[in-house]
Amino acid sequence: MKLHEIPKDINWARRALTTTSWFALAIILPLTLPVVVPILALYDVIMRRELSATRTMIFFTFFFVLESTGLVIAFWLWIRHLFGLDDDAYDLANRRLQRWWSRGLFWGSVRIFSVDVQIEGLEELEDTRPCIAMSRHASTLDTMMPMAIVRELKRYRYVIKSELLIDPTLDYAAQRIPNVFVNRGGNDPEFEIQKIIALATELEDNAAVVVYPEGTRFTEKKRKRLMEKFEDDPQMYAITESLENTLPPLREGSVRLIEASPHADLVFIAHRGIDRTTGMNDLIKGTLTKARLEVSIWRFIADEVPRQTDAIRDFMVENWQRIDRFVAEGYGAEERHLARTAAAASPAQVSAPGAE
Repeated sequence: MKLHEIPKDINWARRALTTTSWFALAIILPLTLPVVVPILALYDVIMRRELSATRTMIFFTFFFVLESTGLVIAFWLWIRHLFGLDDDAYDLANRRLQRWWSRGLFWGSVRIFSVDVQIEGLEELEDTRPCIAMSRHASTLDTMMPMAIVRELKRYRYVIKSELLIDPTLDYAAQRIPNVFVNRGGNDPEFEIQKIIALATELEDNAAVVVYPEGTRFTEKKRKRLMEKFEDDPQMYAITESLENTLPPLREGSVRLIEASPHADLVFIAHRGIDRTTGMNDLIKGTLTKARLEVSIWRFIADEVPRQTDAIRDFMVENWQRIDRFVAEGYGAEERHLARTAAAASPAQVSAPGAE
């Protein structure tokens, strides 16, 4: 499959529903702020939280206003394209829109929740040589991070779960440029893998393919479920057991992507500090409020990256263990014990494979 052959998932019924819903919320939420914010602030005082519920309300209002603004811009770009904007300029404009959206959501979240961000090795991600960027996945916030933290426009290509097409800004703008929406649990997994591999074709300078090779956000329950799954596979069981804060990065699509892109560098993105923030309840409880997000990035040039399947797997595990140690350094033993105890007290939940 070639880059231009990556299929699009255009569903106008879905778009009509999500677009109207987003615009409605962008109008309703700001109007409710004068009433809701004082109530939430009082609740935060009573619960002795640092305005975490109030911040959450402000964040969602910001989110839908930003998204709706992005939809207006996307529509305007489409009109300009119809009336003469050439394909290259249209592509560049949509890339700028995607970057504006990602940076707005990431840095807006950081400011609203007073998150302290520390980044080591940013120059490795900003290097203009083509690369595959492998990032740890523990929170929704980290999905925007690779695009948001670089200081100049890069030509990003994302592997995204198809469920996120419910976000109309992604649905419109992200499908106009090379990104892949993967159908998790579909009837033809090989077709989904070929879509991922296609992202590495025609990989130009300053381009990066962003992948989350764990396939899903880390939780202790998911780690436990994997260990039960691999009880009859000593090698995978040992790999999973060795990773205390991450999941094995050995999804077939990721391994074959590296194998099929011999001229691409490989970048690893580790982060810690936002692990507990996986949903709205966590935001309300204050897990993101005044958190410290620490990011560490390192790079291997193309000649240093193995391209044989077994060697790639070993290389990935070695670097993921490095990511796991980085997370552990900022995640105390007592906290890990509490997380394990809570996971053991409740049954493991089976989730569909794929990226979240």
